[in-house]
Amino acid sequence: MTGNDESEVARDYEAWLSQKTLVARWMRFWLAPQRTVWLNTPVRWLPDAISLRPTDRVLDIGCGYGGVLIYLQRRAGITEAMEGLDCTAMIVERGRREVLSRGLQHKINLQLGMATALPYPDASRDVILCTYVIKHLSDSLLRQMLLEIRRVLKPGGRLCLWEAAPSRYQFMRAWNEKLLRKGLTSNVYLRTMEELRAFLEEVGFTNIRPYGTGLYYYYPPMPRAGFIASNPSV
Repeated sequence: MTGNDESEVARDYEAWLSQKTLVARWMRFWLAPQRTVWLNTPVRWLPDAISLRPTDRVLDIGCGYGGVLIYLQRRAGITEAMEGLDCTAMIVERGRREVLSRGLQHKINLQLGMATALPYPDASRDVILCTYVIKHLSDSLLRQMLLEIRRVLKPGGRLCLWEAAPSRYQFMRAWNEKLLRKGLTSNVYLRTMEELRAFLEEVGFTNIRPYGTGLYYYYPPMPRAGFIASNPSV
């Protein structure tokens, strides 16, 4: 599988996540909203880091079961409806049940869609989040997604993304890639901080600063790369 088409990658990921293997079950366990702050540890400091306001319109790309949005809604008291997007139908369905069970269905909306073709109007979001998504995207798909994010962000809007990064030790890098690819037929792309920054600069983001770096708790020896960046004002 080439991974040059996001819908192809989405089908591969959904097929893998639906399996009854131990690894797939383990991943579904970690997607639960009540474990968000363990899998997505940087979210704990996110409201302050991006100066999140109650009136901000927030979009989470690769929202999973909605855990990050549920956490932020409770923590920051967002008054505008928050949006979540995921390419996997079974995840969106489960996420909607999680949102409904918490009585947040009027505050959080999850829908099926692709990161490279965001179903939102131009300049319609103040904040866009993207966590643990880009390892599934080839360079061309990542570039396409970042351009879409710039289109949907308001001038001066903020992007925050983080992802597993390659280890500086070759044997650990190979081991981590094997763990992340287990059951997938599409490629896994782990990028360094320098590589990720270069993509952000290439598509025109400014005020790029590191965020969410450190160890990836899901697999303790795996490092994590991340940034907060701004969409330039016109």
